[in-house]
Amino acid sequence: MFGWSWHIEWQSPYEFHGHHIEQVVQDVVTKYQRVMVAYLSRFGKSLIIDGKVQSTVSDEYIYHETLVHPLLITLKAPRDVLILGGGEGATLREVLRHNSIKRAVMVDIDQKVVDFAKQYLKEWHQGAFDDARAEVIIDDARNYVENSQNKFDAVILDLTDPISGNSSYKLYTKEFYESIRKILRPGGGVVTQATSPSFSLETFSGIFNTFRNVFPHVSASVTYVPSFDGLWGFVYGTEESSPNLLTPAQVDDRLRDRVTVSLKFYDGETHSALFNIPKHIRDRILNETRVSTEQTPITVPA
Repeated sequence: MFGWSWHIEWQSPYEFHGHHIEQVVQDVVTKYQRVMVAYLSRFGKSLIIDGKVQSTVSDEYIYHETLVHPLLITLKAPRDVLILGGGEGATLREVLRHNSIKRAVMVDIDQKVVDFAKQYLKEWHQGAFDDARAEVIIDDARNYVENSQNKFDAVILDLTDPISGNSSYKLYTKEFYESIRKILRPGGGVVTQATSPSFSLETFSGIFNTFRNVFPHVSASVTYVPSFDGLWGFVYGTEESSPNLLTPAQVDDRLRDRVTVSLKFYDGETHSALFNIPKHIRDRILNETRVSTEQTPITVPA
């Protein structure tokens, strides 16, 4: 389908970003969400869920490498990793690049999104679903975590934003993070995408402080993602060492030892930039007192 049309994405009740759409490849409504693959004039093939750009072929690696690698290289040879969400398979792809990984379990609520990704998002997953170490489970993330008999070295939360009126906010609460900590092995860690400090700084800081009320060591990184039109934040919680304490040389040494391919975005110098957060953001997260709970959830403004 060709034509002059636009994808309008609201970042707040008062601000939006418009992307020109050259072609809609597929647009489906599942039991849980609306999923679209479209070609955007600037960014090429793009995944859009419930009206929000999730990733594009031109810059998805920035988000996914930042989500995965700082945590995994901080841990001591992680073997078993749990991914919550991540239906397009790119987070799974990055996890499997670590040679220590023996098992990567990806839990997504929507079978149709996984099937959709396998068909239309091959540039994202790059065959990761077919890796013998990968296991895809269709389940609600909360249900899986609360009933899991397995232990993991790392848990990676590649989830949609905490939206008011949607069940997604429950996956950003103190109660849920406490459930995750119970399935971590000693010395393990967790990371979550933490929304945009550009458009929802109060949400980012709330997620950070909620982590701080659950995990012994908490750090945050921030980077610019062009297709998101702003900064994007990530929060890491660990039982022992913390990614923000790694030097560029340590990062590069561990990547050489552990990662089987050359990454496009992440290395020691980039790591240093990710964790050197601007002062106004540092001030906000360090002084945050709110904790997201199921009774008093913290959500994005739009």
